[in-house]
Parts: sequence; structure tokens; C-alpha cells
Amino acid sequence: MNLCTSFSEINWLAVAAVTVLSFMMGAFWHSVLFSKAWKEDSKSIYNSENRGNPAKIFGLAGISHLVAVIALAMLIGNQSNALCGLSYGLIVSLVWVATSIGVTYLFVGRSFRLFLIDAGFYVVFYSIAGLILGAWH
Repeated sequence: MNLCTSFSEINWLAVAAVTVLSFMMGAFWHSVLFSKAWKEDSKSIYNSENRGNPAKIFGLAGISHLVAVIALAMLIGNQSNALCGLSYGLIVSLVWVATSIGVTYLFVGRSFRLFLIDAGFYVVFYSIAGLILGAWH
């Protein structure tokens, strides 16, 4: 992998599809699978009375996921396959994402259950993202 040349070789359609998938999976993960536990443990300032600024929240989340998916696509490269992409996604999510979330949660006193929900989302998402990016050439 050569990061200097791989930017021009990114499959931008795959990146866009995976970025959209991040929203679909996030909605399912946090609204269907773990809604009650996530709401109980996250103590989010957003609720039915205070929804925040949805354009800002979803816009910045979309940009953040897009940047992360582009970086994952660059890491995986365009000569990869589904299994290799899955492995990259799993390693990145376990080694960098989950551990970073874990350290932050330790210092802010978040529950282990919330860690499993939030880090678990990224482990599943980046693994699937890697699989798709590795397979889609």
C-alpha cells in the first residue's frame, strides 16, 4: 500500500455506499437493538424536548464517517479482497477505535455496558465496511 498514490485509486462509489451504510447501521444499532440501554447509560443531553441541531449533528457525523471510511479504503487498497478488508476493518476497530473509546469512557466514568454498545457498533461497522471496501473493485 502506498498512501501517496492510493488516494487517486479509491473506489469512491464504495466509499459513498459505506458512508451511507454507517447511518443506516447506526440508526438500527442505537434505535432498535440497544435503544433502551443506550439511552439509560449515555445520559445524552438530547431528548424529546431537546433534539439539538440535527443538521449539525448528522452533518458532522457524516463528515467524520466519510473521512474514516476514506482512510480505511486507503489502508485496504484496491488490490485487496473481502477477507483482507474484513481483517483490516476488524483490526482498526479493535486496536484504535475500541481502545480509544475505552480510555475516554474510563476517564469520564461511563458504564461498561455503554462501552460495549458504542465500541461494539464500530467493531461491527468497520468490519463490514472493510469487507465491502476490500471486495468492491
